[in-house]
Amino acid sequence: MSENISTRQRSYKIKKMVMIALFCALAFIIVFVFRLKVLFLTFDAKDAVIALAGLLFGPAASLLISLVVATLELGISDTGIYGAIMNFISSATFSCTVSLIYKYKRNIKGAVIGLVSAVFTTSAVMMIFNLLITPLFMKSTVSEVAALIPTLLLPFNFTKSVLNAALVLVLYK
Repeated sequence: MSENISTRQRSYKIKKMVMIALFCALAFIIVFVFRLKVLFLTFDAKDAVIALAGLLFGPAASLLISLVVATLELGISDTGIYGAIMNFISSATFSCTVSLIYKYKRNIKGAVIGLVSAVFTTSAVMMIFNLLITPLFMKSTVSEVAALIPTLLLPFNFTKSVLNAALVLVLYK
């Protein structure tokens, strides 16, 4: 009997690993095929895919997929390591927030609360990291980047998060 359970557990782990790899591939394909550029910022729907994986497999899967996809993006992005870091932070914040809340409230209400929380959390976290990392990328001052927050950075990050949340809701269940 214990041998049978061990085989089932091993089978589940393999299926989970394959599914996580498929979510990584799908998220990267979305980045590769469908990207909208706004100056140095890029909108894509990968965060929705990563969040869906998080709803299925939990926050650790979201974090792992965020890291893998951000690393893969280095090969196709023109923003280099700074862009990869920002992509990881944005994707991980959005998807981990959703999946962490959903982990404790596994229904549509938990998903909605998680998504709304993710929109605001991601927007706030990205403002902080825009002040820390964007000056290095743009070779500018913090005050110059801070001037971009109300007109470019906050609206972009908020809109990106809202669109990804809406996509998750459409694809949920």
